[in-house]
Amino acid sequence: MTVLRPIFTDGAVLAADDLSTLAGTGRDRDARHARHLHTPGVARGMALQTADRTTASGATYRDVTLSPGYAIDGTGREFVLAEPLPLSPDRFLGDNPSPVTEPGETVTVWHPVFVRGVDDDVPATGGITGCQARSGGTRVGEDVEVEFGRPGDAGLPQTAPAPEAGPGDGSWRVLVGFVRFDTAINRFTAAAPSADGVFADAAGVRAALVAAPGTRVEVRAGEAPASGVPAVVVDADAGGSLTFGRHNGSGGFASLMTVDADGNVTAKGALKGQLTAGHVLVAGGVAFDGMVLPLPAGVDPAVVASGGAEVVVHVTPRLPGADASIAAAGVFLPVECRVDADRRVHCLGCWLKAALGPPEPAACDWTMLVAVSGGGA
Repeated sequence: MTVLRPIFTDGAVLAADDLSTLAGTGRDRDARHARHLHTPGVARGMALQTADRTTASGATYRDVTLSPGYAIDGTGREFVLAEPLPLSPDRFLGDNPSPVTEPGETVTVWHPVFVRGVDDDVPATGGITGCQARSGGTRVGEDVEVEFGRPGDAGLPQTAPAPEAGPGDGSWRVLVGFVRFDTAINRFTAAAPSADGVFADAAGVRAALVAAPGTRVEVRAGEAPASGVPAVVVDADAGGSLTFGRHNGSGGFASLMTVDADGNVTAKGALKGQLTAGHVLVAGGVAFDGMVLPLPAGVDPAVVASGGAEVVVHVTPRLPGADASIAAAGVFLPVECRVDADRRVHCLGCWLKAALGPPEPAACDWTMLVAVSGGGA
């Protein structure tokens, strides 16, 4: 379908459809922009807030309110909630006549909470109409309605409209959180922005390119750079760099890891990860007979077992020190010092005084090198 926009000429008689098309042109354009360049979800506010309450019989529950905010759905329709909106227990039971409860309890499992758009006619404020004017209002209120789903509904797919279409009819649902409900008192008991690994929808950006007019681009969690907020900064100054760090809450930014324009990495913490071709990891220490030597940090035992990495271990018998008690016991002679295919230490030695004693467990120093010659882990 072709996208239309109205044009006018002097002296033309305008029909209602002409004016409605004019009003809808900008709205449709905004919806296409929002739908194609943003992901649906909450952009600001629209959080579930709770207040502790007690029934006349002493049972505790929580009133749940959706805070004011702004969101867009998958059709590009915008939701504007100007005032706090209390969640209705009656609506919950209407949407979930038999809610799923925890085994043996009256409290439900987490149920999703959605918002969707609804159109309401606004009564006419003036009494003057033309001879052919329709009765009723001349404006439509774009309101927000809360709807409760069943467990699992948060992951259900929703169909996006055609590329040229304007905003939808309000059937698209945006997830804003989850609630628990006590069926014994018909009241909410808890609310949360996430449950069972599913989080409330957050509006985002669809972009294959993010370019800044200046030399610095920052991506961070949280609207304000409060203390501890992590961020990634791409900076074109001084040759260019990519930095991960945290804000200090007073305008400063502390770097935790930086990659410069030449690929050099500077990090305050330890670098952990899988082995790649040409890399060698080293570990060492003191071990006793019967111990299994640990692999260096970051080495997957499955990679070693499959032959993807070569392990070399060097062990040296650790002779007892020359104190008085040991000197009285005689001379210690290593008998065996090796590591088997399972990296288990076999270290034995004998004491020699007037005669050679039986072998007994001993200690050894060990060094292990793990290398990947090709292919990586």
